[in-house]
Amino acid sequence: MPFVDDGISSPPATSVGKTLLGSNRQPKNYSSALSVISTPAASEAHLGEVGGNSAVVAANFARPADTTAYAVGDLVANSVTAGSVAPMVLSVARVADKTGVIRRGRLTKTSTPTANAIFRAHFYKDAPVPANGDNGAFQTAGALTYIGSMDFDMTGANARAFSDGVKCIGVPNVGSEIIFDPHAGSANIYALIEARGAYVPVSGETFTLALEVFRD
Repeated sequence: MPFVDDGISSPPATSVGKTLLGSNRQPKNYSSALSVISTPAASEAHLGEVGGNSAVVAANFARPADTTAYAVGDLVANSVTAGSVAPMVLSVARVADKTGVIRRGRLTKTSTPTANAIFRAHFYKDAPVPANGDNGAFQTAGALTYIGSMDFDMTGANARAFSDGVKCIGVPNVGSEIIFDPHAGSANIYALIEARGAYVPVSGETFTLALEVFRD
């Protein structure tokens, strides 16, 4: 018998897909929903990440215990012996083999003289092997793994002298940033310092290079 919706009669006790008609003639779904809770596994999907991943990474070395003046184009390093020169190791990538960019650099030395204190930082994907030691001509292999460079003029406006040393801020020599890809299987790139002025060093002073990086 057909149901007549007269506001008085009750609807037949039927249901379709577990949806029943209530007394107010509105469908009501009494079916229970299946809740599935999933926990994402760690991955490089950056799930839910908002914003970027920036960091400041640094490395340093102490130059030899001498005061031999540098010529423009000389290597500034930890040893006068080529085979003992250790490039600075900078862990710039977020994880192994991931790329990123170098935005700016900060070079600090632990002595206060600024006369002719002009330096260039050179960056490499693979560890460079210098042909000479400290105070020798800057020369390495690595044409295919060279990343770029930054200049630090401690005589200029981007430098500041303190009672315990001098700090200078530098930017890439080409472009506004340097895209890096680290040494295979690691998060590291490498750096060497070249003198760009006839700087007279202080014996055993320490150079610290810090890089402001944005990491993928």
